[in-house]
Amino acid sequence: MAIRLLSVIGHSSKFSAVAGISALLGVPVTIYVATVLDPAEYGIYGLCSLWLVYAGLVGPGILSAGQREVPVLLGKGQEDEALRVQNISITAEMLYTALPVVAIIGASFLYSDPVVRLGLVMVAGIYVVTRLGRFWANMNIMREKFNIVAMGNAIPAILMPAVTLIGVNWLGVYALLLSPLIAHAVTWVYYLKNGPIGYRFAWDRTETIRLLRVGIFLQALTLAFWAFRLTDRTIIASTLPLEQLGLYTFAIGFAMYSRMLFANISRVLQPILWREAAEAASLLEGFRDIKRLTIYIALAAAVLIPVSQLAFHLVATQLTTKYLDSIPIFYALSYVVYFWAVGGMHGIILNSSLVNKQKILLYFYGVGLIFNVALDLLVIKMGYGVAGVAWVTVGTQGLVTLALYHPVRGYLFRDTREFLMFLPRIVVPLLASLPFYFVHTHSASIASNTWAFAGISLASQLVLWTLVIMILYRDYISMNEVRMAVNRIKMLIPGK
Repeated sequence: MAIRLLSVIGHSSKFSAVAGISALLGVPVTIYVATVLDPAEYGIYGLCSLWLVYAGLVGPGILSAGQREVPVLLGKGQEDEALRVQNISITAEMLYTALPVVAIIGASFLYSDPVVRLGLVMVAGIYVVTRLGRFWANMNIMREKFNIVAMGNAIPAILMPAVTLIGVNWLGVYALLLSPLIAHAVTWVYYLKNGPIGYRFAWDRTETIRLLRVGIFLQALTLAFWAFRLTDRTIIASTLPLEQLGLYTFAIGFAMYSRMLFANISRVLQPILWREAAEAASLLEGFRDIKRLTIYIALAAAVLIPVSQLAFHLVATQLTTKYLDSIPIFYALSYVVYFWAVGGMHGIILNSSLVNKQKILLYFYGVGLIFNVALDLLVIKMGYGVAGVAWVTVGTQGLVTLALYHPVRGYLFRDTREFLMFLPRIVVPLLASLPFYFVHTHSASIASNTWAFAGISLASQLVLWTLVIMILYRDYISMNEVRMAVNRIKMLIPGK
């Protein structure tokens, strides 16, 4: 078991390294952009980004249905059938792509602001190149070609901040949209050359309909999942000034950097577990590694919460003073990263073609979406503004994430007792991180200067996490495992 977990950590470290590069380059550029653009201008970027995200969420889901079958077919040695399913699903999705492009360009005429109009035309181009690159990236992931995809991720991680930095002073908001257009176009060319997947145009009406019947539920799930996550920004955009959307977009942008670190583990784990579950004697055996890994993720996410709060406070007070009002927004949103992290395992199990219970996820996120919309509108009406919306996001995401462990318990635990022992182990780190919200909120005003505040925060974090880990999680942390993990990662780094 340990070797398998270390293998996942080793492979995901490649993506985490790229995420680190993205953060290292992206965060300073984001800070610089915030000194050039005011919150209203940043709000225009947030509005265009919403169009791009929602365009990506609406679709037939044929590729989603196809790509989940590929690792299972490969695990059974049916390589020709895997290639056939891949080509048919990609062909159908390519033909569909024209519809959202026309819709986005048509929507641009609904806005009187010329900046928004041209921005949406650029969004249509971003949609096309991003989608093409994702087709090739996903199929490389399903074949466990992690090195190729990690390098593919590195291209936009470097190009996007570079183009943004060069262009923001003379292109303004347009630079934020031009950068992904260029970066993802280059990324797709890279995949064509270095990550070929054997694609050939293949149209099969019967097979396409079969995949569509499965994919429509998967796409509905994706839409519900992301609509649930994007409700906050959508409602802010439709009910509050662009300046408020700009503050929220700035804050949640930093939260997304934290999320990337954990999303990479799920991304690597998914095809591996789907393939191995097809080979295992039982699904319980195939998915057993998820339990221990989730506890590690819960600890890491909880430790990151106060660190990110402190970092954001320093950035806002020292560098981007126009965004001081985003500090309480980020303090709240930092907790949603924990739920994003520990909730990544539900989909791996329920979306598998072997389990095929994605409808459960759809029901849960559908109900969560309803509550999210209702509560967001309520807190705005009550005058709590964007900070209130942020706490609604945390609360509803938390309830859905924890509740979803109930329907997957039969694939992870032998009995109810084991399940009930597991839940506290992933919840305790979150509870331990909650006091830092109050420490940071009050210490900032009490401390004589910013660096005194930082010292209080870091000292309290070090003491608390040392006690929590040594008392409650000693069995999960050993120097031998740490050394094995480091050696494993070194082996996976080219040239080592």
